[in-house]
Amino acid sequence: MLGLLKMLKIEFSKMRRRPFILIATLAAVILPAPISLLAARTGQGYDFLYKSVINLGQLMLLIPVLCIVAAMLFFEERDNNTLKSLKIVPVSMNMLASSKLIVLLVVSVLYSILAFVSTVVFSLIGHMTVEQFAIKLLFCIAAGIMVWVASLPCIALIVVFNRNYIFSILCSFLYAVMGFIITNATIRTAAPNVFMILPVNVINRWLLPFFQNLDTASYPFDIGPSSVSTIFCVIYLLIYAVAFGWIICNRFRKWDN
Repeated sequence: MLGLLKMLKIEFSKMRRRPFILIATLAAVILPAPISLLAARTGQGYDFLYKSVINLGQLMLLIPVLCIVAAMLFFEERDNNTLKSLKIVPVSMNMLASSKLIVLLVVSVLYSILAFVSTVVFSLIGHMTVEQFAIKLLFCIAAGIMVWVASLPCIALIVVFNRNYIFSILCSFLYAVMGFIITNATIRTAAPNVFMILPVNVINRWLLPFFQNLDTASYPFDIGPSSVSTIFCVIYLLIYAVAFGWIICNRFRKWDN
């Protein structure tokens, strides 16, 4: 446990040298600005802003951010040719990979919190009323954790193929766009279905009842058959986290060969 904490401290210290993290942070802050302007002018209010930021900021943009940060973290030892040195120390490759995944989880949650705070700030600027502050913050944090799990299949591909940053960026954006398009195109399909192999699809279906209760436009279809329960969503994502977390750690362990 002590070794893992030391690795986490080292991994977080590396983040300060990554300008992309600052760019991603600015994206989380800036994204609500144009949406809040649209919400204020059309009279749709804060809930429209909140829902849009989760759909676009978390379920769409956060996945590429996590995958690109993952490529930075996983490729650093490879690019600096320090994997053999770590093996001599020795350092557990499984623990090293786990520490990187935990850092990504923290990044995902912090990104989600920052995006929520930004929506509140811009709502105040636009004179929009914010209701159920604590509940909406908790849903943002939960969505951040879930999106971290949803990004693991793409991170696994990046680690398995072990290519370069261009491949990682293209893979992450393709994965995010594909998930967003398929999810929105098949959201009316009753659950369970084959499209739910994508974690983003399951997360969106879990959010349906919560979004339906917001003070914004209702879905033009019965969400009952399409939505999934919290228990189903949690079990599904736990299976994904264990399966792809194991793939990532197992493949990363072979890099030192």
